[in-house]
Amino acid sequence: MTGWVPYAAAFAGTFVSVGLKGFQHKNVIANLYLHTFLTSYGMAFMDVLLIGLIAKSGWSIAFASGTGAALGMVVAMWLHNKMLGGK
Repeated sequence: MTGWVPYAAAFAGTFVSVGLKGFQHKNVIANLYLHTFLTSYGMAFMDVLLIGLIAKSGWSIAFASGTGAALGMVVAMWLHNKMLGGK
């Protein structure tokens, strides 16, 4: 991948990965066993994809990845509250 594509992929991939982790955290707190089980698979697949992306791109994608992570966590918290209730 060249140009801006690795940065966009890092942003999107980390957004989804960290978003799933945030969603998972709220699943665990709420004792939602089936949701926790299913979300674990999404987390595992995203981890494998991101490891490959980082191995190919190196440290230069850290800022794009960090921004995606921050936004992914906030959106996951909001989405979980909207979908499954919460504060």
